Amino acid sequence: MKGLFVALAACTMLAAPVAARQSGLSFLRIGPDAAHLATGDAGAAVVDGPFAAERNPAGLALGAGTRVALTHHVWIAGVRTYGGAARFRLGRGGVGVYARAVSSGEIDVRTGPGPSDGTFEAQFTGVGAAVAQTFGPLRLGAGVKLLSERIFAVSATGSAFDAGAQLDLAGGAVRLAGVYQHAGSMKRLAQRSTRLPRTVRGAVAVHPFRVIALDDGARLVDSYLTVEVARDLADASTQWHVGASVDVMETLRVRGGYVTDDDLRGVSAGIGLLAGPFEIDYAVLPFSAGFDGPGHVFTLAYALRAP
Repeated sequence: MKGLFVALAACTMLAAPVAARQSGLSFLRIGPDAAHLATGDAGAAVVDGPFAAERNPAGLALGAGTRVALTHHVWIAGVRTYGGAARFRLGRGGVGVYARAVSSGEIDVRTGPGPSDGTFEAQFTGVGAAVAQTFGPLRLGAGVKLLSERIFAVSATGSAFDAGAQLDLAGGAVRLAGVYQHAGSMKRLAQRSTRLPRTVRGAVAVHPFRVIALDDGARLVDSYLTVEVARDLADASTQWHVGASVDVMETLRVRGGYVTDDDLRGVSAGIGLLAGPFEIDYAVLPFSAGFDGPGHVFTLAYALRAP
């Protein structure tokens, strides 16, 4: 049993982005897609595609047609995340579904100095669905998800609820957003239940400048700046996320950002390329000293033609 607790502690250190966390399932605190991880993991106010179901369900009501996406994180100590998501238009709103899985790879179990007592693999998964609706300049969304964790020879399941809103002001030049995430519980793992990272987020996004073509109205240059504050209610901790993105000729997107009070992450950067119905996004996250890094996130999205 002692070896089991060593394994649990090791996995917590691998998965948690911030030290001294009291809640678990740390992958829920890390955004799913490269585009917004590049902008300081700030997406509550600007997300509008398949990954809105995870970041802010209200964003599912933006855009037309259907979009599907795949994402992959290369994280610390061999931890990898694989995910997929889809967004479907539904009247004046949208529906989204997603799945994400985290694997630690093989981890040595040690109860003291010397050779390891064996290896184990930790796995975490989340599967969810969300729906959103538009009410003039206001969008509201909500979703549910099923969660599971398996560490060593023990496992547990649980469920959680998310709700979010986005409000456009000044003709869409300013957007406010709020999200309540991960309200739920897990069943007992070993001797106690894992606490979910219940989080409240508030965000604002502005478009500081745009260049529009006179002949056809195409966006030659577009940009946004977003600031987001996240309060983890389980840990009573607060983080600020700041991000910026510049879109050139609706083809190239350059991004950068910063997150505060995180022992693992700080600055981030990334790039996005649009080629017809495809969008390829990449984010790089330099880790703090003492961790193998940097982290890399890749996302591929495909937009089906709107009817």
